[in-house]
Amino acid sequence: MHQTNRNKIIIFPSHQQIQTAINWLQKYHPVNPDLEYALNLVIQGKIVPDKTGELVAISYKPSINQKVTPDNIQGAMMINSQNTQTSFESCNQITTQSLFSLVQKCGLPRKIITSSQVKQWIRPLMLEHYQIEKEYDQLVMVCTQSPLNGKGRWATLQDKPTLIAYEQAYITERGNGNLNRDWNSLIKKRQIAVLEHSGKIASVIRYNPTANYALVVAPFTFPEFRKQGLARQLLAFLATELLQEYTALKLWVDEDNIPAIALYRSLNFRQIGCCYTGYFSK
Repeated sequence: MHQTNRNKIIIFPSHQQIQTAINWLQKYHPVNPDLEYALNLVIQGKIVPDKTGELVAISYKPSINQKVTPDNIQGAMMINSQNTQTSFESCNQITTQSLFSLVQKCGLPRKIITSSQVKQWIRPLMLEHYQIEKEYDQLVMVCTQSPLNGKGRWATLQDKPTLIAYEQAYITERGNGNLNRDWNSLIKKRQIAVLEHSGKIASVIRYNPTANYALVVAPFTFPEFRKQGLARQLLAFLATELLQEYTALKLWVDEDNIPAIALYRSLNFRQIGCCYTGYFSK
């Protein structure tokens, strides 16, 4: 445990403390769904930081009983193995500086995901040491009401060749992804949906579950099937299915992607705030 400016930083916190940090995010910082999802993976046992190489840290202002509560947490972050991605949230500039010092000790933070509020504090720190490769300001949107006219189905094992092609195409076009994704697990858990058109899979979408909402990720329509309303039909299908189980869906979208924002709004998504993603190099 570190102590800085009367705040304490817990490294490798307990599951109870991580759950408290999740509650803090939900209560005070709902525009950082990536960090909330990452912490949920620890709670679920899918990530074991001291064994798999991730680092989780929570900064808090100690109370009389020294317990971590949603009201005394000042910041939280998770650095994945090899520091390829850091999900970061903070209440103030001082806490941001303290947690950033831990990020630096892990080497070059290649990707930072945070809220627009924290961007104003962490981006100058990054620029003192690193160069920006690319960066995105994004809207965080939420849907709590099922849209109409959904169409699609859950992916099956027979779809795997197309799903692999989807991942490759997504990486080529968007610049990030995972060629070693566990398709069998995603299919079994119904975390990936597809829409067919003219006998072929035309559009694909995935989601990541948390305890309270589903995080929509990586929607993609193959180029030859675009501008036919297929992405809208598939997302409407996904939202209708998931809102039977979750209270809300969340997603983020680049703020200059006007067509996508219009699409999401037509499907009952509304903006709740902004977040930031930055890619850096030495």
